[in-house]
Amino acid sequence: MARLLHSATISIFVLLVVGRCSNAVLTEAEVFWRTALPDSPLPDPIVKLLHPETSSVVNKQPKDDDTVAEAYSLTWLMWGLRSPSAPTTKHSNTAAETSLVNKPKDDYTAAEAFSLTWLMWGLRSPSAPPKQPSSPSRPSRAGRDHSADEYLAKGLFFHEDLVQVGKTLTLYFPVAASAPLGLLPRRVADAIPFSASSLPATLARLGIANDSAQAAAMEETLYMCELPQKAGEAAKFCATSLEALVEGSMAALGTRRIRPVTSGLPRSGAPKQPYTVRAVHPVDGASFVSCHDHDYPYTVYMCHNTPSTRAYMVELEGARSGLAVTVAAICHADTSSWNAEHVSFRILGTKPGGAPVCHYLPYGHNLWVNMEANRSSS
Repeated sequence: MARLLHSATISIFVLLVVGRCSNAVLTEAEVFWRTALPDSPLPDPIVKLLHPETSSVVNKQPKDDDTVAEAYSLTWLMWGLRSPSAPTTKHSNTAAETSLVNKPKDDYTAAEAFSLTWLMWGLRSPSAPPKQPSSPSRPSRAGRDHSADEYLAKGLFFHEDLVQVGKTLTLYFPVAASAPLGLLPRRVADAIPFSASSLPATLARLGIANDSAQAAAMEETLYMCELPQKAGEAAKFCATSLEALVEGSMAALGTRRIRPVTSGLPRSGAPKQPYTVRAVHPVDGASFVSCHDHDYPYTVYMCHNTPSTRAYMVELEGARSGLAVTVAAICHADTSSWNAEHVSFRILGTKPGGAPVCHYLPYGHNLWVNMEANRSSS
């Protein structure tokens, strides 16, 4: 039976790839979007996730292990947890890992994408330490140098008073590292078990080796998704399909009148440099849900709704390259429940409950806005 399920899953994937090659036919997810959100065009990053075979992510050359270790920590920091160790050794791909469900992916790019989510979560860590991988062959996560976290976070966090025309922010935009399979149709995603307890069965179904780096990353994502809602969060959920992303955001915001906001960034990333603010547009809405993609063979979004949040669309121009981008910026006005050791406080010179902490949304991450009423000033 397991073999039949595995074969059926792969067959569905092949049919999806063939079907997606025709842009004339809408996917089920696109039909759902047009029905649920008729006044909102699909953001470009989501379109590319729905059609991963037509969009290639620009990959950098592999970096050395120390660089991978530094980038790996960003996701942990977004959640405000103490960062575990990054992988310290390279893992060669098995035959299964180079299959459709696990296309080759640059280690540095994957590590950056994996770590960004932790940085933007920014809330108090749970009482129990992160669960350790069950296999001794998986990457070790103990005893890493946390100084790398601060270096990388300096390209993400900033003060709200810098969100003004003429001000300068130093930012870093990582290379996009979307999941190889992109956003699966809901019927396919829902057929794949998504829990830590069912991970061995999921690995077998997707043809991923149990002792691989990909398996360790999947275990980490499942651990984060199963963390209980933390103090300061009005809602928290993980979504494995576009339909689940939209419906989860509607439920978290308590209305069907929502709209998406994303950053207009190059998928190839941009080096850290000063950017001058050319225009600022406050995002008007009653409340917000932020969603960050995480490392998995297919796209998994981790979403949360925190109170006392302000959002802006900020037009920027690079000082050295002249690159023009528009980023969605999130400012958390109430950080009283955040981990006192969160790296943003060291960078900005603040503390829990102090001045607002702001960060931008990287490529592919999205913000959902409650359009029911104008957001009241806080």
